[in-house]
Amino acid sequence: MITREIFESVCPSAVMPDETLFNRIQDYITAAEEVVARIMGDQWANYEDNAALALPAHRVICLHAYLEALPHLDIVLTETGLGVVSNQNVAPASSDRVNRLRKQIQDSRDDAVDDLIDALRGVEAWRPSAPAAHLFSSLVWNARLQLPIMGITEAHRTKLTELRPKIYAAEELLRHHISKALFIELCNAQLANSASAEQNTVINKSLLFIGAYLAGDTAMDRFHMAKLVEYLEQHLTDFPTYEASTAHQANTFTPYANKKDDTTYFFG
Repeated sequence: MITREIFESVCPSAVMPDETLFNRIQDYITAAEEVVARIMGDQWANYEDNAALALPAHRVICLHAYLEALPHLDIVLTETGLGVVSNQNVAPASSDRVNRLRKQIQDSRDDAVDDLIDALRGVEAWRPSAPAAHLFSSLVWNARLQLPIMGITEAHRTKLTELRPKIYAAEELLRHHISKALFIELCNAQLANSASAEQNTVINKSLLFIGAYLAGDTAMDRFHMAKLVEYLEQHLTDFPTYEASTAHQANTFTPYANKKDDTTYFFG
């Protein structure tokens, strides 16, 4: 349960003089709880019993509620319509400062979501859930850690959400070149937080490819894909799933070379 004390500790810029303002944002807190519940699945019911989940969950709820409520906190309904609360003792914040605050809250909320998903990876009962399957159907699940590897400086989930359709397109190419089975294996390794050093190398090389694809740099995305396939071919014993795939066969296929004494020539 989100109390006023928890809310103010997570959102220090939202210190409230009394319960009145806190009561006004209860609907936003309820909506934010629904967002977190969709991520946590069955773990939502007792999440406060797990300290590793409680802190990031509280942060997501409070920051999301604050972000959604912020534009409305000083607006009230009067007999003559909507009005802005005026206090002669407090100077109104400029739109620039409000926008900076909104961006700060949004980034903090996004990072808290990353932290919550990271914490959920440690809960064995959560891993087979539908939210886990959705979140880890992609190699790119943590904006703060992975987007910088891809060359994207705006490393927050809002940006990740914006890029998601293009990321999926890049990952479809990955599945073709490294096999669907290996792609799923890498996603599951990230979900279980059990990726080997070799798997992490493949994941990082994949992120470099995705980053180049998103940037529209055809030469670099081909370069990174070639380096990724080269690494897999050099470490086949570490990737039996790839070795047994048609992707490996396609990557190592050598076209027939005509010989001068052949009775028939083949043209490619």
